[in-house]
Amino acid sequence: MRIIPNFSRLRAVALVCWILSTWYFVNGDFFVINHPEFIVLTISTRLLALFLLAIGLAFWQLGTDRRAGIVFDSKGLLLNLGSSSAFIAWENIELVGISYRRNSVLSIGSRRQLGVVLREVQPYIQSYEERLPASRGIIAYSLRRIDRFIRRFRKTNDVSLATQIANNLQRTGYHVLIPEVFLGSPASAFAEIVDIYRLRPANQRTITNFILAK
Repeated sequence: MRIIPNFSRLRAVALVCWILSTWYFVNGDFFVINHPEFIVLTISTRLLALFLLAIGLAFWQLGTDRRAGIVFDSKGLLLNLGSSSAFIAWENIELVGISYRRNSVLSIGSRRQLGVVLREVQPYIQSYEERLPASRGIIAYSLRRIDRFIRRFRKTNDVSLATQIANNLQRTGYHVLIPEVFLGSPASAFAEIVDIYRLRPANQRTITNFILAK
């Protein structure tokens, strides 16, 4: 069973970011024209506009990702969340719950996040892989070319990911946080589904998947 993200909300976030970015670009000259001494404020406004433009591009790519989603199977959860993919086995889930704390830009547009407490962190880290959204168009093509170039000089660092997971646990009480917009449903309902799956014996999970597939 595959859960599809709320693509319309992801694209809506992108459009809002672009509208705000345009407003800051257009009105950024106001401070220079009327108050030349506010040049630093003008520069800050332009940087904010560029930041919002980049966020808008990122969310638009997420909103057109053909492989994005969360897959339930008899072994666990496969998370394809736009910027990364990872696997969490049912046996490695200690607890699931809801968090209102935001831990990344991806949480924009989500009121809540699904929190997962892992029994062992290392299997999750070993399965973790950075990825780009599987989108089409000139923007997606350019991002893939840039990413291939950067990867030549960048080394995978499990230490930084482990640090991020530890920080999540300290701040929110959960190792892994999944924004609600990627769940395709309210985080509370999704948490109940995860609990149902993880508490069932493996053979019953297989039967359920077979029925859903039919």
